[in-house]
Amino acid sequence: MNRADTVFSKNPLAAALAFTSLVLVAAPATWAQDLQLEEVMVTARKAFESGQDVPVAVSAFSGESIDALIMRDIREMEGLVPNLVISSVSVAPGGASIYLRGVGTQDVERSFDPAVGVVIDGVSLSYINGSMANTFDFGSLEVLRGPQGTLFGRNTTGGVINIKRTRPTGELGLRYELVAGSDDKQDVRGVLNFPIVEDVLAGKLGYASMRDGGQMKNTVNGDRVGDYDNQEITATLLWTPSDNFEALFTYSNYEDKNDGVPLKNRSEIPEFACLFGFCDDNKMDVVGQDFLQDINFEVDAYSLEMNWKLPLGTLTSVTGYRDTDETVPSDLDATPIPLLHVLRDQQSEQTSTELRFASNDELSENFDFVVGVYYLEDNYQSEQMSAILEFLGPAAVYQNPHTDHERETWSVFGEAHIALNERWNLTVGGRYSYEEKDITADLFMSFGTPDGMFPAGYVEADEDWSEFTPKIGLDYRVNDDVLLYGSYSEGFRSGGFNGRNSSPADIGPYDPEFVEQFELGMKGDFLDRRLRLNLAAFFTDYKDKQEEIILPDGFGGTLTVVENASTADIWGLEGELIWVASENLIINANFGYLDAEYDSYVADINGDGVETDNSDLIMRRTPEWTGGISGNYSRDMGPGVLRAFLGYRYTDEHQVEVGNDPRGLLDDRGVVDANLSYEWEWAADRTVKITAYGRDLTDERDFSAAIVVPPLFTFASVSGGRQYGVQISGNF
Repeated sequence: MNRADTVFSKNPLAAALAFTSLVLVAAPATWAQDLQLEEVMVTARKAFESGQDVPVAVSAFSGESIDALIMRDIREMEGLVPNLVISSVSVAPGGASIYLRGVGTQDVERSFDPAVGVVIDGVSLSYINGSMANTFDFGSLEVLRGPQGTLFGRNTTGGVINIKRTRPTGELGLRYELVAGSDDKQDVRGVLNFPIVEDVLAGKLGYASMRDGGQMKNTVNGDRVGDYDNQEITATLLWTPSDNFEALFTYSNYEDKNDGVPLKNRSEIPEFACLFGFCDDNKMDVVGQDFLQDINFEVDAYSLEMNWKLPLGTLTSVTGYRDTDETVPSDLDATPIPLLHVLRDQQSEQTSTELRFASNDELSENFDFVVGVYYLEDNYQSEQMSAILEFLGPAAVYQNPHTDHERETWSVFGEAHIALNERWNLTVGGRYSYEEKDITADLFMSFGTPDGMFPAGYVEADEDWSEFTPKIGLDYRVNDDVLLYGSYSEGFRSGGFNGRNSSPADIGPYDPEFVEQFELGMKGDFLDRRLRLNLAAFFTDYKDKQEEIILPDGFGGTLTVVENASTADIWGLEGELIWVASENLIINANFGYLDAEYDSYVADINGDGVETDNSDLIMRRTPEWTGGISGNYSRDMGPGVLRAFLGYRYTDEHQVEVGNDPRGLLDDRGVVDANLSYEWEWAADRTVKITAYGRDLTDERDFSAAIVVPPLFTFASVSGGRQYGVQISGNF
């Protein structure tokens, strides 16, 4: 049975679950006739376990729930997961600014490591570029909240987004999705499964093309901007020559050719843009940019997972390779005048491999463990041309930095789970990591013309770090339906160098930042397993926090200084609920609460040469409240099933600018989504579904990011507005 077969059901409750937006499960769920929630497996501890038995805060989504919501990429999960803030990043193709529990990063520079890991088919992504994974062919998606330094390694201080694509089924079948909607939206997605050698070798091909014309207008030329234009091709082979071995190989090619994120000028002087003929009265659907931002971004990715079933456990090898190439032109002044234009070319490679062993019950019924080794090497090359005040002619400044960055890291890790008795279980684990980085930076400049560049600085630097990140936890099984747990865990975000340097003196290095987190939680099924409620409380001690501070460089441009400038305390609460209200109705809800404060923050953040106490500033992307609620109704109608969904997602106001400039304070945002679909079986194991959908029905457009560069170059991006359309999907 392939995945599409599991979606169609004349049981209204099963159909409603397949359509639910917030799902506390990771695989296609089935429902007993007595309306009870069934166990569903997750892989939060790198082993298949029941989600309600894992003492980890994890939100998990099935592929069906993602497909049913017409989700294009992981950005649309905000409001579905407690304390998750996620948005696209200007001038970073496919880049995602991801914060979990107040920990994250929003910088596009590849030398700055992410704080929330994105893992696709077991391969961790090194860079923020390309981490805004589109939801094409997702089999499951798990969001692990809190530091995951033991099993997932460095740069997971906020958590991990763990994505698994579907596996070849070994049966001939096609699954498809066709979407037409507002703003000329046209999506075509399909997956073809086929046998090659029965029960031995199976294949899968996938294709996705997603396009629209954008929601904003450029007043300079009258064109629509902010379009969505990408495609992905995947090929997968599953080889199972015996019951004890399997190999899964996947290749994907992803291309993104769009206008980039449209930017609005938010200069310090309100009338500044008007001086150059652009006054938009803060309209959220227009921009005025004179420089085309036609982005070209391509990724080739390969992964190979092999599993050997041995007498005492399973040996797993996961190897990945990614090659990226991008060209990104940017109009960073966001006005009709050439004040600050940037053209950046970047290439990167990463190769990683992990070898781990997970024990089984043959070794001991009261003890299991996973141990492994991990190796990664990656590199990127960047060349950037910045034209500053080009309209001044001879007074214009041109900067041309070249950066070559390399990294090598390895680690050993292990985690054990010990049953102390029938109710108490102990978890202990740790990871030792070593990392080395090398950077070469070359800066050229010229005045009046980009020709005749002269050297303005050169520097080579290298540094290495080693860290140990432990974890200890204790859980108590109250009864078959309720689990209580507590844990202490650590994580670190890598140290490094400033790859965006206008002067070699600003290159660094800076040191790693550290997170220590205490967590208490409860997972329970109640009302005869018709109500599932998961709760968590946590306290985070944030040490040596890396702060990116943007300052003028004296030539009309900017420089970014990175310092381990602050410490912070964060505590919060989280809750997730799924309630089978009736045979036809399921209610889902979640909430997240954050209290984030700097404990100390002494630094010069305005470039006047004076260090000040900045501990009263608001930490970036730490909204006090996040959450959502939705209802899923399903009933039999004629030969098929009618489904209706209505949901609300909320993110509180929050600051995105390190110095708390008022232009960096984003308003709170509530989004209403709705879907109505009808699905029927037109032949044996052949289904078709028609869905009318609407997202952000109240058209809550507002600023979603802001970069404040003193004194004038300040720009912001705008969140997407109302979308609606029709999807036809099915399988045969």
